[in-house]
Amino acid sequence: MTVPMRILYGGSLLALGAGLLLVAASLFATGRVTGFDAAILVWVRERTGDHGPLIVASHGATMMGNNLTLWIVTAIGLAYLASRQRWRLCAYLASTAAGGAIIVSVLKALVDRPRPMIVAHLVDVRTASFPSGHAMDSAFVYGSLAIVMAAQARRGRRATVATSVAMLLIFAIGASRIILGVHWPTDVAAGWAIGLGWTAIVTQIFVWTNNLNSAPSSWPSLR
Repeated sequence: MTVPMRILYGGSLLALGAGLLLVAASLFATGRVTGFDAAILVWVRERTGDHGPLIVASHGATMMGNNLTLWIVTAIGLAYLASRQRWRLCAYLASTAAGGAIIVSVLKALVDRPRPMIVAHLVDVRTASFPSGHAMDSAFVYGSLAIVMAAQARRGRRATVATSVAMLLIFAIGASRIILGVHWPTDVAAGWAIGLGWTAIVTQIFVWTNNLNSAPSSWPSLR
């Protein structure tokens, strides 16, 4: 397994473990939100306030996880891959993005958790709270783009850098939603867990089908 794949699977396992524990605590406790959720939101807001450098940075991070930004980034990635006739990677990126978008919409409708109201919202929100769309969408979009970049990279160091930057960006976007007061921590944890998990599943499916087609087993053969 290549370094980018190890990073992806490591991040996926960590996100899944933390996410499942926090979500289980939230959903099986009295009510739909734990004291742990509320305590983190209040603790964070007491230290950041409603203004300041961290709030400004969080606004920037959350913009990187907006639907418009993510679809533009995905479209640019698809256009680039199509121009180089990397049709398999096009299918991989499109499958991950489209499938993930459907999953997050269905989960929001099914769970229908209200947004937290114990701290002021520092950005406008209109949809249900669980899971965090920003955390989940950024996980499968930036995660799959990192894998695409890893498949295109000729040097292992570039692939590692691309995957590491994607993981940091995913973390920053999810954290920004807590700092801005619009998501419970379990919303974000679930978003990370499901988003990275979905990316890992689609990646493995494409690797398996690649092997079944008798293609070379190395990761770049995905293209």
